[in-house]
Amino acid sequence: MASILRRGVFITLWIVILAVSTACWLNNEDVHFALDNRTDSLLCYYLSPEAASAARCQQEVGQQAETAWTPGCGSGPGVKKNPITVVLTVKQGGRQIYNRTAECGVWQDSDRTFVIEQRGDDFVVTDPFTDAPLTP
Repeated sequence: MASILRRGVFITLWIVILAVSTACWLNNEDVHFALDNRTDSLLCYYLSPEAASAARCQQEVGQQAETAWTPGCGSGPGVKKNPITVVLTVKQGGRQIYNRTAECGVWQDSDRTFVIEQRGDDFVVTDPFTDAPLTP
């Protein structure tokens, strides 16, 4: 009788763990960005100015290329209020061309597309919030 009770407790415990894990996984929020690099320069993207300052380009957008980027916002209550920072740099030299922080929910409600163009020596970024280009 005791082994049946232990087995029942064990199975119940596993079901609870599975349910909680699934609920947390389903509540995870992401932002799906599109980066459209219309320049002849390799660009890098980061989640913080500190990472960009380290000048280790681990995520890049090729020349005349598009890429998708899906940073996570976290999970749990209030996750849509978590800040997400987007920093874009030119790979060669590490020149910063864009830096903006907004709440996860604000990014999600935007069109989430960045268009990067070059006019002379200036890089022009049209961000997800406006149709007007932004320069740093």
